[in-house]
Amino acid sequence: MDPEHNEQDLRKSIKKPLDSGLYSIFFMQRLLKNIILLLLPVNLLAQNSQYFQQEVDYDIQVNLNDELHVLEGTIEIRYQNNSPDTLSEVIMHLWPNAYLDTQTAFAKQQLQDGSTTFHFAKSADRGFIDRLDFTVNGIHLEMEPWEENVDIAILSLKENLLPGHEVLIRSPFRVKIPASFSRLGHIETSYQISQWYPKLAVYDQAGWHPMPYLDRGEFYSEFGSYQVSITLPENYVVAATGELVSPEEQTFLSQKIKETQAFVKALDTSYYELLEPFPASALQRKTLVYKAEKVHDFAWFADKRFKVLADTLYIEENRKVACLAFFTNEEAHLWKDAPRYLKRALKFYSEALGAYPYPQMTAVESIESAGGGMEYPMVTLIGESILAEELDAVITHEVGHNWLQGILAFNERAYPWMDEGLNTYFEQLYLQQNYGTNSRSPLLPPFFQGNSSYSATETIFYYQSRQQLQQSLNTSSEALSETNYWLNAYDLPAHAFRHLETYLGRTSFSILLKGFYQKWQFRHPGPADFKKYLQEQTTKDIQWFFDLYFDENPKPNYKIQKVHQQADSIELYL
Repeated sequence: MDPEHNEQDLRKSIKKPLDSGLYSIFFMQRLLKNIILLLLPVNLLAQNSQYFQQEVDYDIQVNLNDELHVLEGTIEIRYQNNSPDTLSEVIMHLWPNAYLDTQTAFAKQQLQDGSTTFHFAKSADRGFIDRLDFTVNGIHLEMEPWEENVDIAILSLKENLLPGHEVLIRSPFRVKIPASFSRLGHIETSYQISQWYPKLAVYDQAGWHPMPYLDRGEFYSEFGSYQVSITLPENYVVAATGELVSPEEQTFLSQKIKETQAFVKALDTSYYELLEPFPASALQRKTLVYKAEKVHDFAWFADKRFKVLADTLYIEENRKVACLAFFTNEEAHLWKDAPRYLKRALKFYSEALGAYPYPQMTAVESIESAGGGMEYPMVTLIGESILAEELDAVITHEVGHNWLQGILAFNERAYPWMDEGLNTYFEQLYLQQNYGTNSRSPLLPPFFQGNSSYSATETIFYYQSRQQLQQSLNTSSEALSETNYWLNAYDLPAHAFRHLETYLGRTSFSILLKGFYQKWQFRHPGPADFKKYLQEQTTKDIQWFFDLYFDENPKPNYKIQKVHQQADSIELYL
């Protein structure tokens, strides 16, 4: 099948095991299994609540065809069952299939949010993953879709995976890269490659966590190691998760840095948006190898136009962290300072929570169709900034996710406030420290911020509440409206944490957050773990904090008790 495929045919091929008369048998078997599990006193999918964490190691080899906008490769996954449970199946995310047609969860969310761009997109601009042929320890497995989601698959194991044992899962795969509708995509030959490979779902004390790809709503993934080999035309410049271990490419990047330094030195201060055409791709190809340890995802970005700047941060007894910035001409006048912003952000979070554990941190300037920025381990994508302060703020926010999502690895789909809210709290501390204000808001453009006696958060929260539209902070991201997502994930929880900080004192609250991070790093904590830790570590009563902000849905509830009128004014007592 070539990339100009028929969407219906591909959807049918993905669903093939369910398209026969076996569908009703399969459905009834799964329904009966679920009913039995509900009736049992112990859930066999998660037999006890003792903490455990699975380990998933990936070895991926992929080849980019930039004429067809296609990735072809192979993946090998070592899956270690550290749970006390015997597993009869594994669940695999096939997130590129979110771009398959208008029936996916992603497509429906786009329409729900009022965007028709993907709905009316050309077939050639959509994407998918196919040519999958999964084997476990060399034995072929049948692949079944999870419910009606073509971007999630169930692999039934021929032999049960016992506690303490591991399996080796292999498959070829092909990805048709969509146009830039969300995180995975391309604009001509500028590539944003994220959520792109077959990826195992998390299995924890609550069981499996199958998640369809959504534009609004992050992910939940297992920790492990990655070795990724990328083959593509040799004049591409690539930024990625992990440490580059290819000597020739290290030399190539060093030369690119020297060229960029000369470019920046000659840059006119009035320079703005000098657009650069896409160069032709070289006929010769190169293979780049990246390695990463203790991460839960891998993303990479490729563009032949990228310029590169670098700096070095020394932390923890002279341990070096490379700070890399990849950018095009479009906002080069802002990005020339990006390595400095990276260093400052890494230093800030290292002091606030704990030393950055990875060898490098990279910021990439490109079209970010899912928002202003998007984080991945050791690399982040940043959209248009316009102002230097905005670029600094977004880089800092995305760098912070390496601690609050990359290392603590919350289930952000279920509890978006844990990651985005805590990170926004720290971002606001950073802005206060470096700019004397914490007024940056994801809800308003930069030129509107700080110009009102009310913040954007307060204004929109009061409007939502008066219209009875506000939702609880504990609402999952997919259940939140678009407006409430920005409120509930970012600004309202940040406000709540500032409230708690005022109550406990900044020093005490800082010690609590640092202690929580140290205890739960690389361990997937949830809201109950956060609450328990805070309650155990302080003698003050903080139950009100959780009752007010997270266990209730607070709404403005004012009553006029007294009115006192003077000559030229009225006093209201509320």
